Amino acid sequence: MKKQNNLNYIFTFLSLWLGMFCYSQTEITGKVKDSIGNPISYANVLLQPLDSPRILAYTSSQQDGSYNLKTDRTGEFQVVFASLGYAKKEVKITLKSQNSIEVNAVLLEEEMLLENVTIQGDRPITVKKDTIVFDADSFRRGTEVVVEDLLKNLPGVNVESDGTIKVGDREIERLMVDGDDLFEKGYKVLSKNMTADAVDKIEIYDNYSLNKLLKGIEESDRVAMNIQLKDDYKQQWFGNADLGAGGFDQFYHKNRVNLMSFGKKNKYYFLGNSNNIGVDAVGDVSQMIRPMRFNQPGSVGDGERASSLLSLYTDVPQLKRERTNFNNARLVSLNAIHNLNDNMKIRTLGFFNWDENEFFRNTTTQFVLDDDSFTNVEDFSMNKTKFLGFGKIDYTYDISDSKMLEYTGSFNNSDISSRSNLIFNTNSTIENLQDDNQQIDQKLLYTHKLNEKEVFLLSGRYINDKSPQAYRNNQFLFEELFPDAGNVEQVNQSSQNTMDFLGTEAEYKNRKANKDLIEGVIGATHRQDRLNSVFELTEENDNRLRPDGFQNLTEYRVTDIYAKGKYLYKVGDQLNITGNLEAHQLLNTLQNSNEVKQQQDLFYIQPQLGARWKFNDDNSLLGSYTYSTNNTSIIEVYENNILTNFRGFSQGFGEPTQLNASNYLLMYRLGNFGDKFFANATVNYSKNHDFFTTRSIIQQDYQISEQVLIEDQELLSVSTTVDRYLKSISSNLKLKLNYSQTDFINFVNASGAREINNQSFVYGLELRSGFLSGVNYHLGTEFRTSEVKTTQSNFSNKFSNTDNFSFLDLSYVFSDRLNMTLNTERYYFGNLNSDKNTYYFSDFSAMYTTKNKQLNFGLSAKNLFNTETFTNFSISDISTSTTSYRLLPRIIMLNANFKF
Repeated sequence: MKKQNNLNYIFTFLSLWLGMFCYSQTEITGKVKDSIGNPISYANVLLQPLDSPRILAYTSSQQDGSYNLKTDRTGEFQVVFASLGYAKKEVKITLKSQNSIEVNAVLLEEEMLLENVTIQGDRPITVKKDTIVFDADSFRRGTEVVVEDLLKNLPGVNVESDGTIKVGDREIERLMVDGDDLFEKGYKVLSKNMTADAVDKIEIYDNYSLNKLLKGIEESDRVAMNIQLKDDYKQQWFGNADLGAGGFDQFYHKNRVNLMSFGKKNKYYFLGNSNNIGVDAVGDVSQMIRPMRFNQPGSVGDGERASSLLSLYTDVPQLKRERTNFNNARLVSLNAIHNLNDNMKIRTLGFFNWDENEFFRNTTTQFVLDDDSFTNVEDFSMNKTKFLGFGKIDYTYDISDSKMLEYTGSFNNSDISSRSNLIFNTNSTIENLQDDNQQIDQKLLYTHKLNEKEVFLLSGRYINDKSPQAYRNNQFLFEELFPDAGNVEQVNQSSQNTMDFLGTEAEYKNRKANKDLIEGVIGATHRQDRLNSVFELTEENDNRLRPDGFQNLTEYRVTDIYAKGKYLYKVGDQLNITGNLEAHQLLNTLQNSNEVKQQQDLFYIQPQLGARWKFNDDNSLLGSYTYSTNNTSIIEVYENNILTNFRGFSQGFGEPTQLNASNYLLMYRLGNFGDKFFANATVNYSKNHDFFTTRSIIQQDYQISEQVLIEDQELLSVSTTVDRYLKSISSNLKLKLNYSQTDFINFVNASGAREINNQSFVYGLELRSGFLSGVNYHLGTEFRTSEVKTTQSNFSNKFSNTDNFSFLDLSYVFSDRLNMTLNTERYYFGNLNSDKNTYYFSDFSAMYTTKNKQLNFGLSAKNLFNTETFTNFSISDISTSTTSYRLLPRIIMLNANFKF
């Protein structure tokens, strides 16, 4: 309660401070006209210091030439008026404590000889046909360290808590530097580490084509981002080093080194990072290793991988990962692009990550079943060491202006060793898991642009993926399952899942003169999976038992020969109608440990129909219907039981089959990203005509489930987001509402069918300021409500829960050389006791820049309230769980940043 009162005082003080700041702003108004008195619209109006090019505030004139500019500064400044075709004008002003001042300007036409003159605009935002260009200096607040910090200031750009970058509601495909892409979907390595000082312009490409020869032919809704460097950073080596040290209970550190050179022919980017304060320096590296590019040209084989069978759960719902990530991470990334000549380019990427993690949680789970109720208590701690090495080479050869050959080869190797100490219902359990993975991926793509309207693509791919695991547990919890076993001292399971994939595709696209698009694809893929699992009980005399029904030796081969046809019909510029038809000839061969082969020969068709109606430039409606058939995977068709956690087994279906589904999508969009108002609403309804559910036996010491094929599962989701720029307070308001519902059936403890209804509501708002100086804020709140209903003939139950997350982030720029930020968070969990249902966190940082701006000094503090544990609540159709996590303690560090 004391922490709550303290935070309430802080929130009240900061709110009053922010309110006084907004109230004390000076308003600069006026009109911009030409020499004969006509208003000049869209002229840039900038407020700058007299001795510095830095932009303190900016706006643009309206249709009538009027403008409105706000600032909290006092002293002598200059108002700069600039517009294409006119000479720039500077007006000196003195700002005191007055509420308003009027500054008018008359701009004179400027004569220019177009022969040797390049005309450039000074606008903060420039809009072209498919490109928006942001002037980076116009959006700096003074607190930016890395590129990710700068992107958060751009209107229409959202950087999520995990580093995912979205433009409007779409994630970017690439983050490039001067037109070259280093990391593809693994762009977080760049955005989380590259210095923001080097950025001159940020370009956003709409309707982006990953293959340059497809531009203008394919129908693309993708977006990409490009960083243009300042001239001082081109053609030379530059970088920065961050050093931080501090702590109370132990020594904490964070170190980062960036070294890069972006020339015309060669680009290099070297990154080193080490820390033990929970920071993830690279984001989701799986996007680099296994990029997902579904339904994109040349993407045959994307998403194909060998899955692991068993894992030690370490996720933390809702809370930021870095608060529970007891780590000791070391990272080295070596990346280069070589333009060998005008026609050949080689890109190399090397990535090495070492880490040691510790994780702690305590869970109390109350099972509420129709025939029994019991409670399990788990006190879990884990130590994990891992090594990840990844190498990739891309070779691009422009055979001619219309022909291109691309080769991509990658190798990935990971080695993860985990040891956990689990006290389960007062019994001590030691788990050991060795989890390895090795993947080789080779891809070749040939593109031939036949003419300006036609293109042909031919691609081939080979993937080999291995995921061996070795698990050991010194506690025997399965006496009821194996009553004939003697004095068992240890439980073991070794497994290996190996996948080989071969695929080829030929694709043709033809953009007609009336803008209709014809697409055709023929292809063939072959995937072979081999799953081997051995489950053993080791008795005290070292006698090893391998129980029947718990061993698997499965080989699954799937050959898919297919043809796809798609036609895009354009009705004027407003309406697009799309028809898509796929025909598949499927050959399945499954052989389990009983050596009996099951073969399946199946032909099926998948239709899709869609329409996009663009009422005008700001309104569009999209709808689609898809009937899909999905073939079962190796994880679904193995025959016997596999251990999936320390007390649970899962049994596969045992035969190949297909799952059919219908999907309906309706989406409405109002406005475009970067507009002052943008809204997006989506309704998605799916009906799985066939789906896998579980028939489970749930006892206090163990759980065993088998997959059962039944009919009719329904899923409904509705999501709405609204972005509104509030000019009166120079802030962006974002509202969101999500609703989802799932209806399905399962079976528990030999009972009849249990009808399950899951509902989830998420609603909240955010408000982010866009002041160019002084205080900036970002605040928001989000509510999450979950409800689970269970109904069967002799038993019904209902669980519900509502949680809330709120935050307030403040930054203050005292001057060009001093700034600070304060981040606060509040978590509330509805079904917990009052002494454990509310948690507060606060982080603080301050940075001082020396006069030459090459050296920065800082102070940072994480978890100021020194919150030691975090407890949340979750529900399911069979249980309610309360889980407590141990958190990193308060960490106060001194930091230094050196630029070179």
